[in-house]
Amino acid sequence: MNIRQVFSDAFFPIGYPDSVSKDYLGYQLYDSLQAFFSTITSLLANRAILQGLGVGDADSSATYALLLTILKDGISRLATIGFAYRFGLVIEPECKKYRFLADIFNDSAFFLDLFSPLFGSWTKVAALVVAEALRAMCGVAAGASKAALSKHFALRGNLSELNAKESSQETAVGLIGLIVGSFVVRHVESREAVFALMIILVFVHLGMNYLGVRCVQLNNFNQQRATIFFEEYMKTEGEVRLTPAEVAKRENIIFWKPIIYHSGRPFAKIAFAKSYADAMGPGAVVLAETKQYKVCQCNTSGLVVIKILLFGHPLLEGINTTTLDAWFSAVALVHSMMPDNQSEKDYFRKHNFVNPSHLARAGWVQGDVSLDTSAAWMLHPSEDVDGKKDL
Repeated sequence: MNIRQVFSDAFFPIGYPDSVSKDYLGYQLYDSLQAFFSTITSLLANRAILQGLGVGDADSSATYALLLTILKDGISRLATIGFAYRFGLVIEPECKKYRFLADIFNDSAFFLDLFSPLFGSWTKVAALVVAEALRAMCGVAAGASKAALSKHFALRGNLSELNAKESSQETAVGLIGLIVGSFVVRHVESREAVFALMIILVFVHLGMNYLGVRCVQLNNFNQQRATIFFEEYMKTEGEVRLTPAEVAKRENIIFWKPIIYHSGRPFAKIAFAKSYADAMGPGAVVLAETKQYKVCQCNTSGLVVIKILLFGHPLLEGINTTTLDAWFSAVALVHSMMPDNQSEKDYFRKHNFVNPSHLARAGWVQGDVSLDTSAAWMLHPSEDVDGKKDL
């Protein structure tokens, strides 16, 4: 039996590399490395927790440790529910961001664990409880973002197998990390050495995670990827159609806002309206309107604020096409408002939409758009309200 084939079948989806996207290997390599360093960091932090709880101290109370565990578990569950409620809808569109943030939460929890023996009684409890809440937030963010990334990697309906093989990879890497970590914990005991090693491990861990998500070339649009694509499309009058790989190089993993810049300065902000009043407030001007959406300018001075108001029902309308067309219209209108952009104004007048074939040839999936899953959808004013209620 071919050992190489057995190894491949044990840790990679059947049919690899053709059964997964081309960015799968790069991401998994960095993901495995970050898991390795995270395992060692976890061992150092857990030793600090045990010391803080009084392991080896005859005066320590087992009841105290049990009650603290119950408190931590309760706070963890509440943090899980609260974080999922607040951020559940935005994790998939921003899965790269939340995959990276998950490890920031986790590493912050490790540091609180590490410093907990230095705190007083109640401060120690607070630190351990906050650390547990951060780990809960990490669990939600990592789990949801990994699911979105796995959906991208799986090309042959092999999502379940891909997740199973990823678990095998994590188990193997975790085992190696435990062996190395046991050696490290045994030989690194002074407080100063532990702190220095923790700082190094955390920065390496976050670096591996950042490089991992940077490798991913998502081929569906969120607000940032759509803005990057549409801006280049407008500037070149439809000649340059960036591929997912080209857009991925320009993505900002964490610090991105839907703001359009002109000459290096913020010029306009684009957002989906949360309600009719949010878009059509006093002084609002409708810049573009179709049956599916309105693009409104909500102010007349300072930073231009553009709100997109969607009409229809997200389950009945062509939600993906509607949100994509509306976002392109908003980006194009902003560019047409900029001074010295006459060529873009003329192009937008002739072509007020992106040719779907241009998107397809560039490698973009138009049937899976995640521009704003929490956007409000309104009943169009021209519709018969009474008739709708009777449905």
